[in-house]
Amino acid sequence: MAGIFDSCYEGGDLVFSILSNQRVGLAILAGFILSGQVQAKPVNKNLNLMSVNNKAEMTRAICMNSGATSKLLITKMAVVRRMSSVKCHSGEAMIRYREDSSDPGHVLVNIDPPIGNGKGLDCDGKADIGLHYIGLNCLQSNLESTAHSK
Repeated sequence: MAGIFDSCYEGGDLVFSILSNQRVGLAILAGFILSGQVQAKPVNKNLNLMSVNNKAEMTRAICMNSGATSKLLITKMAVVRRMSSVKCHSGEAMIRYREDSSDPGHVLVNIDPPIGNGKGLDCDGKADIGLHYIGLNCLQSNLESTAHSK
């Protein structure tokens, strides 16, 4: 070993370097083991994730009663920009699309449930103006913590 390592390591430095590398390797392995034991679990098994690509899909997503108290809609921005409302059997759900004056370059989208429909979905989302899709978080209107003006 003396000939090969003389230029790189002197005396006990080689042994210390190998031990340091082993410790680092063990620390990384322990991190992987510990992180593998932590797993995200769904909060509610009734969560609906829906894709909305056109007017018919938007109507279905907003009007259908799936029994879920919440939904996540991944919606094409062009759909919410073109639609101002959705007609359901229980009434008309209003769609509001507007630029966020407090955060330039962003858009806010709100879908208000039909008036008087306590089980209708109230959806809210925010995204950059240039994006093609927006995520809308929807919650059954009677489960909201505070009422807000429409």
